[in-house]
Amino acid sequence: MKNLRLLPIILAISLISCSKQKNELNSNTNSKHDSWLVDINDIIHFNSEKDPIMSIDQPVFDYIANSQLNDKDVVLAYYYNDVVHVYPMSVLEVHEIVNDSIDNNYFAISHCPLTNSSLAWNRKINGTIISFGVSGKLYKENLIPYDRNTGSHWSQMLSYCINGEHIGHPAITSQLVKTNFSTIKYSFPNALVLNHESCDSSVCIGGLKSSEDEPDDTSDSEVVDSERYFGVVDNGRATIFPLSQITDIISIEHFVVFQKKLVKVSSKDLNINLVFNAGNKSFTAVNDSLPVIMKDNKGDYYNIFGVVISDKNIGCQLQSPTSFYAHTFAWKNIYKSVKVIN
Repeated sequence: MKNLRLLPIILAISLISCSKQKNELNSNTNSKHDSWLVDINDIIHFNSEKDPIMSIDQPVFDYIANSQLNDKDVVLAYYYNDVVHVYPMSVLEVHEIVNDSIDNNYFAISHCPLTNSSLAWNRKINGTIISFGVSGKLYKENLIPYDRNTGSHWSQMLSYCINGEHIGHPAITSQLVKTNFSTIKYSFPNALVLNHESCDSSVCIGGLKSSEDEPDDTSDSEVVDSERYFGVVDNGRATIFPLSQITDIISIEHFVVFQKKLVKVSSKDLNINLVFNAGNKSFTAVNDSLPVIMKDNKGDYYNIFGVVISDKNIGCQLQSPTSFYAHTFAWKNIYKSVKVIN
């Protein structure tokens, strides 16, 4: 009988305890580390262990003259203070991320083989130099790097932190030129090429691969499935340009995109698509004169990195918005707002 009288008290304590536990769980769920700016149902391999693919954290470079690359091999090229680093796409297809630096400029090169998109990221956040790794997670097939300092997750194509201590923080990107090796070789004979033989390939466990076919998409969009695109992105929006309209020779087009005056430079022969902030300048193409690709209305000549190489303002560089190639399905699936400029 005594035990029966204690039963309501025990039940009340149990209910209070359960209620408290539930509130604590809800509180944890709302923490930065458990909050996501994207629908976690759209994240593939959500429970993946970190670093299923090992990034290159101590890259070694060799002179371009010693490179065994073929002229038509596709590479990514990065410029800073007259130094050009070249990253063979064949290496990035394996390792996906290279943590690099030139002088006091710390940056990472990331490449997602599934969406065929590549970015150069600033590795200095709030005064701290961070290192990026492959999280193993994918947002709608696109790479999610994580920073090893805080464990924060970043969306490559959305270009901001989607989970963790830096949630909502926009990625600061730099221009990354995707082109043929020959374009770099003839324009920058002193460039340095990532030496894959010096990288420890034994730490690359093997990537999370999928079929070569792009995923089906049935969304209502101006994007044409049979087309390929190069795009400019800003705050979750994308403006894209069809690659089928590129001419063999260098062509120049001026646009206003995201309220910015931009100049787009393209050439099928050189395999380049570049976008720069034009400001109050206008530009015209210069063909068959590498490293020069264009000149402005004030008489300055520019190379593919938007750097002035004539006497007046030599060394000055045009700024570039976040821009890159990507497979068609990625443009359609990842961005809520996509505008096509034909």
